Amino acid sequence: MYKFLPILFLLLGCEQIDLPKKKAYFAHQFTIPNYQSIKSDCFYSFDLNMNSKINFDLNCNAKIEYEELKAELFISNIKMNDNLDLIKNDFDQKIIDNSSKVSKITTSEFNDYQKKVYALYYSFIGDAPSNIQFYVTDSLSNFITGSLYFKSKPNYDSLLPSISYVKNDIKKIIETFKWK
Repeated sequence: MYKFLPILFLLLGCEQIDLPKKKAYFAHQFTIPNYQSIKSDCFYSFDLNMNSKINFDLNCNAKIEYEELKAELFISNIKMNDNLDLIKNDFDQKIIDNSSKVSKITTSEFNDYQKKVYALYYSFIGDAPSNIQFYVTDSLSNFITGSLYFKSKPNYDSLLPSISYVKNDIKKIIETFKWK
C-alpha cells in the first residue's frame, strides 16, 4: 500500500501541468507608409517610404535604412558593357549562395515596356542572410540590384512582420522606378 503512495500523491497533488513557455517577441507597431519621389543626382528615381532614410554615394549606390526595424536595403549600381548575361549569372550565383538555409524561394517579375523597366524579385522563406533580393534593368546599359539585410541573427519567424513591411516598400520602389 505504501508503495503506491508517491504515485497517488503525484496524481492528486497537481491540478495543472506546467509546460515550458515558448519564446515570445513584442509585436512591432508599424507606421503607415508615406511615399514620395526621391531627389538625387543619379540616373534613376523611385518613390520611397519617408519612414526610412536614404544615402547615395558618388557611384549612385544607395543605402536605405529602417532604423526602427534595424534593417538596411542596399541598392547597387552595376554598369553594363554588353555583358547583361554575365551580370545576370553573377546575380543568380548570389541567389544560390544566399539560399543555403531556406525552405522556399518565390519569384516575381515586373515589366514596364514603356518605361523600359524590367525587374525580377526573389523572396526567401527561411533563415537566409538576406530575405529579399531583386534587380531592375533597362536591359541596355543599367543594372540595379537590391538586397535586404537585418542587423540581427537570421530568424525568419520573428523577422516576418518586418520583412512584410519592407517587402511592400520594395514593390513600390520597383513599380515607380524610372530612368532619367
